[in-house]
Amino acid sequence: MKKMTVKRALRKCATQFSWWLQDTRDSVTGARDSLVPPRRMDHNHGFEGGEEHLAMLRDYAGLKPSDRVLDVGCGIGRVAKPLAAYLSKEGSYVGIDIVDRSVQWMRKAYAPQHPNFSFYHLDIHNSAYNPTGTHSADTVEFPFPGQEQFDVVFLFSVFTHMYPKHIAHYVKLIERQLKPGGRLFASIFINDDFAQAQQQKTIDTGEKLAKRVFRQKTDDYYAPGKTNPEFAVAFDLEQLDRLFVGTKLNIRAPFVYGYWCGRPGATSFYQDVLIATK
Repeated sequence: MKKMTVKRALRKCATQFSWWLQDTRDSVTGARDSLVPPRRMDHNHGFEGGEEHLAMLRDYAGLKPSDRVLDVGCGIGRVAKPLAAYLSKEGSYVGIDIVDRSVQWMRKAYAPQHPNFSFYHLDIHNSAYNPTGTHSADTVEFPFPGQEQFDVVFLFSVFTHMYPKHIAHYVKLIERQLKPGGRLFASIFINDDFAQAQQQKTIDTGEKLAKRVFRQKTDDYYAPGKTNPEFAVAFDLEQLDRLFVGTKLNIRAPFVYGYWCGRPGATSFYQDVLIATK
């Protein structure tokens, strides 16, 4: 066990040193785009997915250049970057995230050329991704004033890491922020009958029909195992409907299915997508 720990530590040090060298080179040559974070922040390896995310927002949430958008869980700007080129001066962007250093970096990076972009830190506790967070996700408020001000609110890989009671609270906050006719776009894992059958076949045969298996079922959600369900959470259709009870948000049919469970006709996106309209 110690040897593995040492190996991992050495590998991490080597990777970080390599990133430092590349970041230094980019600083000297000016090769790095000003809206792409340095490699040492351990995020920009996934920046190529931003254009796909933007295309999905256009295709499924009807995003227009003049829209006002809220990005819940903005990370280090994977979607903010393509939106900076897509949104017009009439449009605007607000991003919130639980990682403060990401928010601080984006404020400095976007302020000079994109005054219609703003970023907020929300120190929410998440056992998997922010264990030192000071606020609970089922009582927190969004850190900016106003109501009914956004045309589109989107969350990529956020509801997939939250307990149901936390999601239900977020849904109410989002409802409050959406304009009438506004759209919620949220990636999720839909654990319906087909997905469950695929997972069972994967367990029974060893064939990787489903790329993720949710073995633990509760009354409110499914998880890969008993320990730390916030690493990944799925919902069947009844559980999903309960998250929206008491709101004016109507889930649009059909869902946009991702390829995680080997569903025929799925998109090239891993997770499923839910669209709801106010």
